[in-house]
Amino acid sequence: MLRKNFFLFILLIFSISNSAELRFGKGSFSVSSDIFGSSKEIKEDITVYSIAEQHKNIFGNRLYYSYNLSFLSSEKERKVIDLYNTAYDPTPGYKPQMEYELKGFDGQIDLGFDVLNSGSSYLGFSAFLGISLPYIENYNTDSNNNNTLSALPDSKTEIKTYRVGGSVKGGYEIFPRINIFGFFSYGYQTGKVENEKWGIDGSVNGSYMTIGGGIKFYIFKEKKKILFLTLSPQLYVTAGYKYDRWELKDVKINNIALNLNKDDLVITDSYGFFGLGYSF
Repeated sequence: MLRKNFFLFILLIFSISNSAELRFGKGSFSVSSDIFGSSKEIKEDITVYSIAEQHKNIFGNRLYYSYNLSFLSSEKERKVIDLYNTAYDPTPGYKPQMEYELKGFDGQIDLGFDVLNSGSSYLGFSAFLGISLPYIENYNTDSNNNNTLSALPDSKTEIKTYRVGGSVKGGYEIFPRINIFGFFSYGYQTGKVENEKWGIDGSVNGSYMTIGGGIKFYIFKEKKKILFLTLSPQLYVTAGYKYDRWELKDVKINNIALNLNKDDLVITDSYGFFGLGYSF
């Protein structure tokens, strides 16, 4: 049932928008927060699959929309739990280790207006709504003792945030069939961070930012008029770069095995992507 609903959701986006780009990206992510037991940044390679539309004018006027729906998955990263509470577990020289893995979904929809638009080049400002649903899984290593397994078991830290803000988007035709594009978004986000097994549970607020750009090459591009309707069928490929940053303030944790009760949580990703898209 879930797979069927997902297919219908994607089909609805394709049908309503009449434009979509499938992207594949590779890069890295990082998680910085003491709530995971390590004062060191967790960093690993990431793979990103996206369905996106950078900029699409509505009814041939200066109103436009854009969207980006991304699914993220990382490799595992191993870290020493250097914030381990030795009063809870005084085993001499003992340093537990944990593996971490990031997965999840991020989506954003923009609606805006072009202050400049020459058909092939544009500069627009928009408002956006977004949602982030990442989660970080942790796995104990074979060397961890029973005290660690009891207080810091294998688990999942779930993050759910909603955001609102503004964006700037631009594009410029440098040669026939070749455009460069760029974008920047910044907004406020609010939500929850939860991991019942580790004692992480609380409402959080913070900020979200993304910036990036790329180049678009049109394989096929022309205009056709059918009765009173003008269609502009296009097929194109893209290559680009995207950077995202989620910052959440004062995430609370209550765990006897860790020497802290709260810390900020910062997640970033940066990746290059290739895309294949169409538009009508």
